[in-house]
Amino acid sequence: MPVVSGVRSGVRPVVRPVVWLTACLVFSVLLSACGPRRTGIADLATYPQNAAYYLGEEPARPLLAPGMQAEFMQRFRQRFFAPWHSAAATVPADNAFWGSTVFAKRTGYAENLQPWTLARWEALVAMQVQSAYPSMARRAITTRNADLRVMPTNKPFFYDARKAGEGYPFDYMQNSALWIGTPLLVTHVSADGAWYFVEAGLAYGWLPADAFGWADDAFCDTYMRETFLTMVHDDVPLRSTSGTYLGMAHVGALFPQAPEGPTTLLTVSFVSSSRVSEGGSGAAEETSSLPFPYVPERSSATGLRALIPVRSVDGAAVAVPVSLSGSAAVRMPEVMTPQAIAAYANRMMGQPYGWGGLLENRDCSATMHDLFVPFGLWLPRNSSQQGKNVGTLIPLDGMDAGAKRAIILEQGVPFYSLIWFKGHIGLYLGRDARSGEPLLLHNVWGARTEWRGEEGRAVIGRLAITSLRFAEERDDVRRNWFYDRMQGLVLLPSSVQGGLPETP
Repeated sequence: MPVVSGVRSGVRPVVRPVVWLTACLVFSVLLSACGPRRTGIADLATYPQNAAYYLGEEPARPLLAPGMQAEFMQRFRQRFFAPWHSAAATVPADNAFWGSTVFAKRTGYAENLQPWTLARWEALVAMQVQSAYPSMARRAITTRNADLRVMPTNKPFFYDARKAGEGYPFDYMQNSALWIGTPLLVTHVSADGAWYFVEAGLAYGWLPADAFGWADDAFCDTYMRETFLTMVHDDVPLRSTSGTYLGMAHVGALFPQAPEGPTTLLTVSFVSSSRVSEGGSGAAEETSSLPFPYVPERSSATGLRALIPVRSVDGAAVAVPVSLSGSAAVRMPEVMTPQAIAAYANRMMGQPYGWGGLLENRDCSATMHDLFVPFGLWLPRNSSQQGKNVGTLIPLDGMDAGAKRAIILEQGVPFYSLIWFKGHIGLYLGRDARSGEPLLLHNVWGARTEWRGEEGRAVIGRLAITSLRFAEERDDVRRNWFYDRMQGLVLLPSSVQGGLPETP
């Protein structure tokens, strides 16, 4: 019974307002708990998904002086070709085989969503022949886009898909995608000879044997030319002068510009088909020479010529000339301006999220790396390295959301600063003119949700532009959840001493 006052005969009781208010609040809470929750992510409709929309004044003004950008390009080349300048393996065994240690402590789920069996796991570990590592040191180059794997298998290793943020696409065997034309140092081979452990400038791991070609001195000297071309678009088919399909190129891939002049012969070495010794622990020394007739043609007025690495039937890398349209590639480095960065961002906008480069898609750090390749600025492969080892880091740990926001708006350089989160990273685009909120370009899986005690994800799953409060309008998303994960603001380098990683 409600509490009443002023009860008299013939007079209706007056319910105290506070009681009615309490009752209404309880009722509304019950309705919200029982009713449907809001879905979707409003930022995707609120903020135009067009990076050029957020350009400020002087969008064509270079972010770096020409001489400084040339120095960055030289450092980029050093990192890109570092594997070819190493005479021996540089990755310690503990790092090379970390998957054997870490995954052995976890329950992994296979492609049928059933746990990996012990027998299958032990066979995979044995396939690595860890006791023989490193068993070689040979130069090579990727001849197609390929997945760099933690262990020598193309089978997935998922954690429990019933938990939020697990299952597809989070295959923990996936380390990174390597684009066609990536220099490698090959340091080990699996027991069956089907996989090789490689070091690239970006990452290390296992590649299928058919994903690369062996590169001898003649090939490397030809490939390490002064002028390089980089792709302007994703999904550019590469075809020989006869029309033969050679591969698919994406933003972030780069190739030497083909020389113009008289016919030359490229001589490459290859390992014979019996290259894997008995037991699969090493490579035979026998090699042969394969003369490849390279007939350069004059570049057209609207196009460029590139050398594309192709794997011969004997496993050798062969440089094949390819014509590229003027809209498909440009010479490196392209002048770095906010306008140019926005153009590359828009060409990738909306593309699906790909954990570790799965299915030739990109995750957050791969997006940042590829975005700056055309400008000759080298960024490491993962978000933690990009946060700690590039440019100037302004730590934001321990601050509240308001303080973090103020520092970003005050010190962040639009289109030339990264915002680093725990396990995530993106490009700061500046303050939105309407909402006043800092905006972020990032390839993100989704926002963390919690509904009736159960954690989940509000999935974006693509490269998008959002505020730093995206999804907070939802009933199941906690306020400041994204700010709370923020670790730092990274001012990208403005000088060679400004935080670029050292060349190994």
